[in-house]
Amino acid sequence: MAIYDYLEFRHFVYIVAIADEGSFSRAAEKLHVAQSALSQQISDLEDLYRTRFFDRGRHGATLTPEGQSFYNFGTQLLELREEAVNSIEAVRETASRPFRLGFSQFVEHAVLKTVSRAYHELFPNGEVQPEGNDTDELLSKVVSGTLDAALVTLPMDGDGLFAQQIMHERMVVLLRGDDLLAAKEYLDPSDLTTRLAIFSDPRYHPSAHAKLLQMLAEENIVPKIVAPTFNFDHIQWMVCEGICMALVRENEVVRPSLTTRPIHGVNWTIDSAIVYRQKDRHGALSLLLKDLARRFPIEDARLRRKSSDSESQNDLPFDVLAQKTSNR
Repeated sequence: MAIYDYLEFRHFVYIVAIADEGSFSRAAEKLHVAQSALSQQISDLEDLYRTRFFDRGRHGATLTPEGQSFYNFGTQLLELREEAVNSIEAVRETASRPFRLGFSQFVEHAVLKTVSRAYHELFPNGEVQPEGNDTDELLSKVVSGTLDAALVTLPMDGDGLFAQQIMHERMVVLLRGDDLLAAKEYLDPSDLTTRLAIFSDPRYHPSAHAKLLQMLAEENIVPKIVAPTFNFDHIQWMVCEGICMALVRENEVVRPSLTTRPIHGVNWTIDSAIVYRQKDRHGALSLLLKDLARRFPIEDARLRRKSSDSESQNDLPFDVLAQKTSNR
């Protein structure tokens, strides 16, 4: 028998159990096997590969570097097994029940499209039932079970809800290319007072609007208050006319006459997340969350910015800030 053929799934189960329990005896009890049999299985495996997976002592068993490597693979395999089993029930459920997904107008269209595509690739016969609404209303519906999940921007207020962040996008200042400030690599907060306009409407995302005002106040930036709008063309027109500057997503496509600059000393971001209930949820959700974690590694937000379609982006938000990290 080849050394590859001898290694079976149960060996990973044994190694993970021993490492998690910290001893052979507790692992044997957990797995409902005789301790002697468990010890023999690991010893045979160690002899075959001429290595030690555990350091055994009076206080239990601890992983060696080789054992840690096997443990890492084992945990991944156990997770894949769980996904495979869950997918059977999930596919059956999705065939008879649509996935009710809410989305805020502050969430990128490309994000909503990617989440919907991920669901259809996982469950070809499934149906996504989207619903757009204000953030607070969406959270309320997720809490009550009217929605299975919702795509929103943070921060959020929702008791009993969990959020998996899927995208961070840095915010920068949009200004005219011929503005004297455009010669600077970074804008100082003092450059923005009475010139930086905010366009968010507190009625649609109160917590994000409040956070935005707090962040501006912490930098002693007095904003220019203008009429709320989500239309990026209107915002760009106002900047082109010299009426104001604006906060936009870092990789937003802007008019040739405009440019963007970061603010010195701060890193403001829009954080998008999928929000759900931990219990009593749609059977497909756990698989979808894991798939989204692979599709949306946070550090790759820049690469995901542009949508592959040509649909209009004018209904997207531009100054709902979710997070501030000081770089000072």
